[in-house]
Amino acid sequence: MSLQLIKSNWKLLGQYAPKSLTPAIDQIHRGVQFIAMTGKHYIPNEPDDSHTNMKWLSKEEVLAGNWIRDKKGNFRFAMRSKDLTLIIYNDKMESVSEFALDGKTNSEGLDWVKSQLTAFGKDASQMKMDIHYDIPPHETDNRVPYKFENPELFAEAAKYRANSHLVLEHFAKEFETASTVRTWPHHFDIGTYIPMVFNDVGGAKKSFSLGFAIADSVVDEPYFYITQWSANKDIDYSNVKPLSNGEWLPDTLGGATLKASSLLNVKTAEAQAEMLFQYFQEGTEASLKLIGVN
Repeated sequence: MSLQLIKSNWKLLGQYAPKSLTPAIDQIHRGVQFIAMTGKHYIPNEPDDSHTNMKWLSKEEVLAGNWIRDKKGNFRFAMRSKDLTLIIYNDKMESVSEFALDGKTNSEGLDWVKSQLTAFGKDASQMKMDIHYDIPPHETDNRVPYKFENPELFAEAAKYRANSHLVLEHFAKEFETASTVRTWPHHFDIGTYIPMVFNDVGGAKKSFSLGFAIADSVVDEPYFYITQWSANKDIDYSNVKPLSNGEWLPDTLGGATLKASSLLNVKTAEAQAEMLFQYFQEGTEASLKLIGVN
């Protein structure tokens, strides 16, 4: 997708400060764990845990899990994050059932997921919320219902993920070795992993990644990232070229960040898209030099 197409499809950001989105993002993060766990228990497990991840579908505006295969028909679970609703799609991508999490507990959400698994011929007793990675604690862990308050915050959070997917798809397609653009349920980032240097048996020796992350211990608001990795830990940032936007954080991140709030310094969709595109373009060029490819 060209920069011009990205600009024309960009959703204008800025109705709310990025830090104010945290309550909505935290609930979405919890809600997508239902999708991740269906992947864990009903899809053959992959070493990189990719059976638990999700893809942003632009047309439906949902985070969709991987397909669950069944002779009666394939199906997948998804989350429409802008209104905190779980969905199940059949193999024709038709919505079969929806479950709004607002006012519902995790227990009620699990019951709905099991009912859908049963309807599609699966043994629902296999479904468990045995999350095998650490995610921040949340009040919904203690039987507190989800709260779809301030819908505009959920809508704004969805715009960030839609825009990120749009730009990341462009850069992922520039490299044959790039992974598909996916959202991971653990850190809840959306990104692409691009291995560039390999050992004699095909394992990655050097790589870089591009993505969008929610607030964490490194940055206290949602941010875009560019990170580099070397098995020999020999990446030298001492002469790295400054970015037009964003900053290098070699010690805490091993790469560069562009805070979501920085995009709000420009007030049109076209300017925001161009800023993010430039950030990833400069970061990609820098990454190739840092890992010794260029």
